[in-house]
Amino acid sequence: AATGKAFGVSALGRASSTAKKNTQSMNAADTSTIEDDAVQMASIPELIGEKCDRGGTILDEKAMIKRQNFPISPNELIQKTKYALKKDSGVLEPSIWADEFQFCAPYVGPLSKEEFLNAANGFGIYDSFPDFDNRYSNFSVDPLEPGRVWFFVRLIATNTGGLFGKAPNNKTVQLPPQVYSMKFREDGKITELTVGYAVDRRQGDTGGLGGMFGLFYGVGQPLPFPEGKPYKLSWQFRLLNAIGNFLTKFQKKPEVEGDDKQ
Repeated sequence: AATGKAFGVSALGRASSTAKKNTQSMNAADTSTIEDDAVQMASIPELIGEKCDRGGTILDEKAMIKRQNFPISPNELIQKTKYALKKDSGVLEPSIWADEFQFCAPYVGPLSKEEFLNAANGFGIYDSFPDFDNRYSNFSVDPLEPGRVWFFVRLIATNTGGLFGKAPNNKTVQLPPQVYSMKFREDGKITELTVGYAVDRRQGDTGGLGGMFGLFYGVGQPLPFPEGKPYKLSWQFRLLNAIGNFLTKFQKKPEVEGDDKQ
């Protein structure tokens, strides 16, 4: 009995100690979460701009960029971006990338500098599409994230060189407009390259699919997995839309201010 009692006390002690440690761990986690939230809130800049009547703020971009005190001017950031693009985003001159450089697309990455170089050099994309043309435009510096430059891309290319061991089909494909970005360190090195984010799926020949996946799909040689094909709505979502459209027919339409009632 004494042994049982001693075991019980010992077990209770261990349980109490474990519970105490768990409580301390939870408290530490809570404190860490609070600190993380505080850091995140502190990183959200105070906005300068004009409030919309509902749901937004039209930012004063010049004022907000100036307040960032980033050592590289907006014009210089855009010129650095254009220089990188002339060097195939840095593939032809990797020294413009920071050691911590990352490449990220919707379904690929993040990739390190070495991983991205291997991927870029392994495709032979310019052999398959000799007229490959990423038409770049609309460069702008982010007023909320220091050192980030955004720009639009409208890719057009023709498969005259053959792809994946198949003969060329001479098919020309246009991708939907996409948004790319580069992020720079204060010393001018590129830390991030993001590509392939389509912004209007109605345009182009790929059903809204961007990047290399869209290119391969557009010339009739899609990659053999779902991400290599245009996104399709699930049957559940299509059913929900159908129900919503049906019910809408029986709802009273709201009156729009300014409508003529004659």
